[in-house]
Amino acid sequence: MTLEECYKEMGADLQEVLRRLKTEERIGKFLKLILTDTNYESLCKALEEKDYEQAFTHVHNLKGLAMNLGLTPLLIPTQELCEELRDGEPERELKPLLDEVAAAYQKVLGIVERLD
Repeated sequence: MTLEECYKEMGADLQEVLRRLKTEERIGKFLKLILTDTNYESLCKALEEKDYEQAFTHVHNLKGLAMNLGLTPLLIPTQELCEELRDGEPERELKPLLDEVAAAYQKVLGIVERLD
C-alpha cells in the first residue's frame, strides 16, 4: 500500500501533512512509529487503575501523534478524551470515549501495517 492509499483509506489528508513534514519518506518513517508506540496500552492501563493524570498524559501524546501525522480518524476521539481528562477525574463515563479511541486506533494500526 502506498502512502497516498494509506491516507485515503484512513480518510486523512496526505497533502496537508506533506506541507508540514515535506517528504513522503519522512511521513512514512514517523507513521510506522505508531506500530511500536505504547501510549494506547499505557492509556488503557492508567484508566483501569483510575490514574487520570497518567491517562491524560498518554491520551495527550496520542492526540499529538494523530495531529502531527494528520490521522483525522484518531485525532477526533483523542481530542475529546483528552479534554475529558484535562482536569483530573472525569465527570462522565469514559468507556464510550475509550471505545471510540480504541476503534480509531485499531483502524489506523491496521492500515499502517499494510504500508509499503
